[in-house]
Amino acid sequence: MAKMEKLELYKWLSEQQHKAVMESEEVNNEMMKSMAGSAGERLIANLLNGIILSAEYDLVTRSSTSLSSGILVATGKRIEVKTCVTHTGGENIAYSLSGKEEHTDFIALVDLRDGPDEVRISIIPTDIFFADGHFMGNKERFAWSGTYNKSDRQRINNTNLFLKYEVK
Repeated sequence: MAKMEKLELYKWLSEQQHKAVMESEEVNNEMMKSMAGSAGERLIANLLNGIILSAEYDLVTRSSTSLSSGILVATGKRIEVKTCVTHTGGENIAYSLSGKEEHTDFIALVDLRDGPDEVRISIIPTDIFFADGHFMGNKERFAWSGTYNKSDRQRINNTNLFLKYEVK
């Protein structure tokens, strides 16, 4: 049997994952989080005309984009994407942020909890994100209100930071 080329293996693995999901009778939260991460990266890459790299950051922009928040994301900027699909105690939480401060220009937060038609995205300059955000675990986790403070008072500072840079 001939050695499978890397692209063929990549496609085969994707098919196997798709089959496993379609045959599921319950949600595998870890698999869903992994798939959401990939979907969030694609959403931000499409929004900012970026290339997904998955290096010390998730993507780099190929052209400049002006966002509705008034921010200009210039060509060549490095973006770290964090996507949530579940609530933890009524909060959205972005994990694994430690060390991103030195390697990125923007942090993109993607809220996919309500599905692809109700996605919410915030793209925050990294220096502002780490200076103004309130973090848990040595800048490891960033949480904001799952209701965006419409019916709670959770993580008000972080929720306001998300809302200030939300892309509409």
